[in-house]
Amino acid sequence: MEKFLLILRLMTEREFRILKDLFYFEPDCAKFIARRLRLDLKEVMDGLKFLENLGILVRVSQTFVKKGGKIKHRNHTYYEINSEWRRFLKNYLFKKERV
Repeated sequence: MEKFLLILRLMTEREFRILKDLFYFEPDCAKFIARRLRLDLKEVMDGLKFLENLGILVRVSQTFVKKGGKIKHRNHTYYEINSEWRRFLKNYLFKKERV
């Protein structure tokens, strides 16, 4: 738990917004994240690379991804949150929203 909180403190607000967006809409690619968050594509790509280097995100390796209940062909690089971070964020985000 301490490790996760320390890493959260290292993140900028932009990176946390990207992480939160992926928590709710994963898996997704930089282009669509940038549209939803109204950020520059380069900023989102840099944020995704930072989160991937920390081990929080992993690239989706399948040719097809399930998105919104539909199976979609992957034309871009899609990212998703690893299972360990997904469990932590579920507790962290919902606990924070209740306060």
